[in-house]
Amino acid sequence: MPPLNPATIPSRVVGRPRRLTLDGLLDAAIEGGLADLNMKELAGRLGVGIATLYRYVENRDTLVRLATGRQAGRRAPPDAGQDWADLARAFADTLFASLGGNAQLVIGFIEAQWGIAVEMEFVDAFLGAMTVRGFDDEEAMYLYRQIGQVCIGAAAVKGHFSALASRDTDQGQELDRALLAWESDELPNLRAAAQAYSDQVAPCDIGPAIDAILRDTARRRGEIG
Repeated sequence: MPPLNPATIPSRVVGRPRRLTLDGLLDAAIEGGLADLNMKELAGRLGVGIATLYRYVENRDTLVRLATGRQAGRRAPPDAGQDWADLARAFADTLFASLGGNAQLVIGFIEAQWGIAVEMEFVDAFLGAMTVRGFDDEEAMYLYRQIGQVCIGAAAVKGHFSALASRDTDQGQELDRALLAWESDELPNLRAAAQAYSDQVAPCDIGPAIDAILRDTARRRGEIG
């Protein structure tokens, strides 16, 4: 048999990377904004045909749900052996940071676009950290829920204020306009508290509420009188 002529051997494409991955698709969707996500425009930005996107996700809603879950993912703060209250506060800061920076995450949580699967590791880390510090399972879970309620509520308020800012207004201006529909002697209590009601800083500060929760927890545990 005569030797093969190298010129007649078909060339083989070796190690050619795929142009798109699911992670890359999700990151691109997040970068472009999920609220007004347009599949055709996203495909154009990625330099692929729109049909390529549907190899990775069933439809736009699925892409938004997966991308929202990716955004909502969070890492537990480092456990350096600190006091349980300090570590619980660090968990609260991490949770609020992940939600407060993007109102779409709060909306996604309400609409169940993300949920248990996203936070399982985070919750497990919190429960484990509290358990080794003397909490029982029920006590640790109760504390986590209290922290979560504060963080989600504050994140929703922060998102509301951000939406007002995008319309070139704020809480104070909105209150002034709304009061015009009432007589000047009506709603006296709200008028008296108008400055406090218009404050957009305090409602987004989780510190005081978290501190109150931690003090109450310490009191129930008999650590303070």
